[in-house]
Amino acid sequence: MTTITLKSKQNIHSYASEASLPVTIQKRTFRVKDPGSALTHFIAMIAAIIGTAPLLSKAASGSNHAYLSAFTIFILSMICLYAASTTYHTFDISESVNKVLRKIDHAMIFVLIAGSYTPVCLIVLPKSIGLPLLTTVWAVAIVGTIFKICWITCPHWLSSVLYISMGWLVVFAFSPIMKNLSHAAFLWLLIGGIIYTVGGIIYALKLPLFKKCNWRYFGNHELFHCFVMAGSLCHYILVYKYLA
Repeated sequence: MTTITLKSKQNIHSYASEASLPVTIQKRTFRVKDPGSALTHFIAMIAAIIGTAPLLSKAASGSNHAYLSAFTIFILSMICLYAASTTYHTFDISESVNKVLRKIDHAMIFVLIAGSYTPVCLIVLPKSIGLPLLTTVWAVAIVGTIFKICWITCPHWLSSVLYISMGWLVVFAFSPIMKNLSHAAFLWLLIGGIIYTVGGIIYALKLPLFKKCNWRYFGNHELFHCFVMAGSLCHYILVYKYLA
């Protein structure tokens, strides 16, 4: 007959107690990666989505299908840019995923620029000028996207030079644009371009404007975001009020 000693009983009791201990699962708290940047462009994304219905309904009321196509490309490019930026600045999943989201974010800037050209090229400019210019800017957007995918770590100043240069290709069509647009409409186009340019310069130089401030979630990059939003607003007003 097997005799269980006191020590053996204590060991058995100890093992049983350990086996019955509850398992604690560590919960990971979700945090927004870049709150200021995520919030600014989330607001812009919602505004663009809200602005879609009135713009497209106004375009659909006419008989020219080119208007509806141009405005759809314009507003979708805007939504895609702000959605990509919001996603990138919100989630911190892993280094590899973050890198992919960053590439999409940067590539969408080229798409936004080309999308902003589309109504001007298809509606304002004559086909002999508008179509070649539109083809050029979308070709640049494709090349720029490939460039960003292959070299996402390129210097900020180089990215800004590419974006700004693409944006100002429109100077080659300034003369016919001024002939076909009212002074007020041309002013909205020009002011929007200037605001985008200032934002690009801020992005390139990384100005230490807020280093001595206690604004935890607002700095150089968030200021850049605000300029992009203001530029988009100017061009939306141009398209909705003067082209639709």
